[in-house]
Amino acid sequence: MSTKKKYLALVFVMIFVLIGWFGRGESAAAGLPHEAGTLRVAFTSDPPSLGIYDHSSLIATVVNYLTYNGLMKVDLQTLEPVPDLAESYTVANDVEWFFKLKQGVKFHNGTAMTADDVVASLLFSKSVPATALYTSSIEKVEKINDFMVKITTKEPYAGLLYDLAYYYNLILPKELLESGHNFKEQPVGTGSYKFVQWNQGNFLSFESFDEYFDKEHAPKIKKLRINIIPEGSSRTIALEAGEVDLIWEVSGADVANLQENDDIQVDAIDSVDNVILFFNNQRAPFSDVHFRNAVAAAINRDDIIAAALNGYGTPNFSSLAQGHVGYTEKNAVFYDLEQAKKYLDTWGGDPASVKMDILCSNETRVAIGTVIQSNLARIGIKVNVVPMDTAAYMAQWRVADFDTVIASWSPSNALSYVQRFHSDRGKTYGGAIDDPAIDKMVLDMKVTLDGKKRAAMIEEIVATINRLSPQISLYQSQWFRAYNKQLAGVVFSKTGYASFSGMHWEE
Repeated sequence: MSTKKKYLALVFVMIFVLIGWFGRGESAAAGLPHEAGTLRVAFTSDPPSLGIYDHSSLIATVVNYLTYNGLMKVDLQTLEPVPDLAESYTVANDVEWFFKLKQGVKFHNGTAMTADDVVASLLFSKSVPATALYTSSIEKVEKINDFMVKITTKEPYAGLLYDLAYYYNLILPKELLESGHNFKEQPVGTGSYKFVQWNQGNFLSFESFDEYFDKEHAPKIKKLRINIIPEGSSRTIALEAGEVDLIWEVSGADVANLQENDDIQVDAIDSVDNVILFFNNQRAPFSDVHFRNAVAAAINRDDIIAAALNGYGTPNFSSLAQGHVGYTEKNAVFYDLEQAKKYLDTWGGDPASVKMDILCSNETRVAIGTVIQSNLARIGIKVNVVPMDTAAYMAQWRVADFDTVIASWSPSNALSYVQRFHSDRGKTYGGAIDDPAIDKMVLDMKVTLDGKKRAAMIEEIVATINRLSPQISLYQSQWFRAYNKQLAGVVFSKTGYASFSGMHWEE
């Protein structure tokens, strides 16, 4: 072979080698980059606390369920209560319940969980005023033996199993409760993930708990990092760049582009999350039903969904979330500017004299508040939109230091939902109203064990609340969660939760 031919052959070999090399590189780089042993999730904000008694935050609750368990939990798909730390339960009569505990359960500090911890946790929760909705039905909690607990309710109560799954009733180590441990910053539970670090404003980190009792649902990814990224487009950019693996809340403006990305899965969840403008019904003029109805009639839900949500959402005019038993639009106040002006005339005050602040905890709620501001200007009411970080927002809400707040409420069942209208919730829940008739309706509903009768009673409560407008439902959320397509085992609930433990990487 001539020298020239040898040279050309060598060149071709080198070309084929390079093609093969670069081809392998493309294959290796296919899809978004990720860390095999780590799951990185983008949240919109810090939780206001890592404790379980001092917040009403969905983000904080998601974190709580990473690190704690309750006697019961709500199944993500059926929204029904099922045993968690309880192995089983029996109902002795209308008010006495026996819970057999699972054995071999350990807390993150290495101590074994027994009935003593369950009794101490539930009794402590009852001592915290903010938990009343989920603990007031409980009369006594007693230890039968190390792995059997008896709960006696004050009266027949159909919602006990749901209440025991709620985050207020998660189980803490008795020893740490009694020593005054700071659970707000250092959570210690029996959960599938252990807390590692909280760098506020930046990230939270967790690692799998090797001694987690539920081996079938033990974490498949060892490390979990929650990155705090308040701005929607920044979360999207981080996912597209492979800096995070999952976006908990996708901005509506970014949904279409993410859906076109072959490396990203976008899940749409039709939720039971009802986004609401809550009034402080203890403060004038919001204490007046005619003023509240005027505001309700002046708000255009379609404007909110188009301008703040990029079209993703369903208008809701009922005080209960669509999809729950008892939902009705009877007596609802619909958008009608002329009717809004008539309500103002009946109220009799000067709308220009009203000071109406709307507290908003994230960019979406600021956008919603801005639309409401424009809507209410048409009937002469001046609105001030007040952006706040989540901790400050929750602090003002908890002491009823607000005119109105935009928030959401997504319980798994209607029974829990309508109890919040009772007057004893007035200090911690904007939708509560001081009305003896409603109080009686709620209490009667709570003790009704017959499902059909209870559903009819819930519908009657909802119709009454619709007429009084102590809160204004705005829309039903359609949630979008986006994640790296190589992430498998992803299940999201209509209530907003997910099981991070079930997620794993597919290579």
